[in-house]
Amino acid sequence: MISCRFMIYQDRDIFVEWEKSEIPWVKIFTKKPYKEITEVPERLRSKLWKAYELTEKEMISFFRPCKINMASFGNYVPRVHIHVMARFDNDTFFPEPVWGRKQRQGSVECGDFEIFEKLLSRAFMEAFASVSRD
Repeated sequence: MISCRFMIYQDRDIFVEWEKSEIPWVKIFTKKPYKEITEVPERLRSKLWKAYELTEKEMISFFRPCKINMASFGNYVPRVHIHVMARFDNDTFFPEPVWGRKQRQGSVECGDFEIFEKLLSRAFMEAFASVSRD
């Protein structure tokens, strides 16, 4: 279960935070509250996608999940954001989506969330350092 800080990274365009869950689950938001992805300026859409790719790669490398899930609904939080979830065959809902029907009592042991948080934060700082100074 996540016990580390809530916010992982932020700059002038995006912020990245944990979703409390038994699995590694990160949400990437645009700071400006666009309702639909097509409203997001192209430069920021590219940055949002790069943030997703960085998160996915870091999750795969660190947690070794059997699958990464990505979602973007915005029905309850009507602003552009991407959910990135590392899934395991022994998590509570797998293979259902995390919003689906419970399959079992989950027993995920997947690594130290605080270490992952530091790695992901560093990856974002390195990737977006020059962009943030523009």
